Amino acid sequence: MEEEKSVIGANQTLGGLGTFLRKCLFNVLSVGPIPHHIAFIMDGNRRYAKRRNLPVGEGHKAGYLSLMSLLRYCFEMGVKYVTVYAFSIDNFKRKPDEVQTLMELLQEKIEALLEKEVI
Repeated sequence: MEEEKSVIGANQTLGGLGTFLRKCLFNVLSVGPIPHHIAFIMDGNRRYAKRRNLPVGEGHKAGYLSLMSLLRYCFEMGVKYVTVYAFSIDNFKRKPDEVQTLMELLQEKIEALLEKEVI
């Protein structure tokens, strides 16, 4: 919980800038057709954590929070379909504790989304 607050705090630090950039993005996108489908490839969470001297799991949590922001933006823009590529077979070659952390995070977040009935 405390760790998630640190990631959220870092994201909120740029909140005003993020709001401005989002408005700019929406203005640019509004002049053309909005795509029906967007795909995201989750990459760089471990590098993010390493650069900030955080546990690897914190990088994955930050990636999740970023994904949730992107999905909210897609919804607001009217994108109907989103594909998320978040875990490949090669990821099973990672350290067992990292794979376990990823699986637990995935299960926790999917269950939370289902409880909120947002998917």
